[in-house]
Amino acid sequence: MNQQSVYHQLLERSWRRPLTPPEQAELRAWLEAHPECRAGWETEAALNQALRRLPEPPVSSNFTARVLQAARREAAAAAGRGRQSPARWLALLRERWSPVRWLPATALAAVLVAAGLFSYHRFNFNKHQAMAQSLAAVAEITSLPSPAILKDFDAILALDNAPPADEELLALFQ
Repeated sequence: MNQQSVYHQLLERSWRRPLTPPEQAELRAWLEAHPECRAGWETEAALNQALRRLPEPPVSSNFTARVLQAARREAAAAAGRGRQSPARWLALLRERWSPVRWLPATALAAVLVAAGLFSYHRFNFNKHQAMAQSLAAVAEITSLPSPAILKDFDAILALDNAPPADEELLALFQ
């Protein structure tokens, strides 16, 4: 057993009752091995003695009856929670799943879904309309170059990759 737990067990026992002689011998041995805890133990022992000197609080005349009544109430509540009548279940279902409870939330969800679908449809419509307008604009152009121009495209592209002219060298030639 852990040495610290032995100390705590003795401490808890001293709260409930005075320690027996074997427990006191065990405590003395533990405190000799751990002198840093002696001040804490002495404080606890003084507090326990002061609490034992206090008079017992008066108990009301109907204390036993009240405790038994509370125990019966708790037992009845526990038994009632375990089994419920079908009528109680039906009332609970009506209360939790009544249309009055979920109708506003369903209406709000339907409005949000409808707004989302309308927005999506409008977005697609605008996108298609813009595409149709751009195609109409391209179709109206009659002076497009013929595809034959593109047969020399690679040569033209290669010319474009030539290094730029050396400005200093050109300035020297002038």
